[in-house]
Amino acid sequence: MKTKMISRMQRPKIQRTTPMKQIFLYTSLAVMALAVTTTSAAPEPCEGTVQLTSQSNIQVRQAGSQTFVQFDATGLHDICLADGSVVTGIVAGHFVQRTSANGDFSLTFDEVLSYNGGTLGYRGEGSLTGGNWQSNVMTVGLGTGPLAGIHGQGTFVFTGPASLADVIYYVYTP
Repeated sequence: MKTKMISRMQRPKIQRTTPMKQIFLYTSLAVMALAVTTTSAAPEPCEGTVQLTSQSNIQVRQAGSQTFVQFDATGLHDICLADGSVVTGIVAGHFVQRTSANGDFSLTFDEVLSYNGGTLGYRGEGSLTGGNWQSNVMTVGLGTGPLAGIHGQGTFVFTGPASLADVIYYVYTP
């Protein structure tokens, strides 16, 4: 019995390549090659301004010590394109602001930027609480035309009653 075990252990192994192993091998190589050649671009900062030029459909309501104002607005908004150029588009959106008697303030908005036949949606919010300003703005959707494939997130601050400055970090995908 011992001799049979030794003879089995000493036999050379024959390795067979089956179609399934080949498929796995080629798939693995393809995935590794894709991982090596695909790099995600780092977000690129874009400093711009927003100037609201008109307001309409203004609705004001009081709720206790808070005042709510909703309105539609249009204006101009800077955006950086994938080629590095900064262009100004037309923006139209809906805004809701809340102001408290103690000076706290919040703003939310949804807007669409139009430029050269393309559109890109934005959504944002900001709040002033106890003198501390916090804000966030991000692109929404895929964009169309020359704004297709632009994705971004950033912040904004008021520079006047109807003007803002923003810094949005954009990523451009084909």
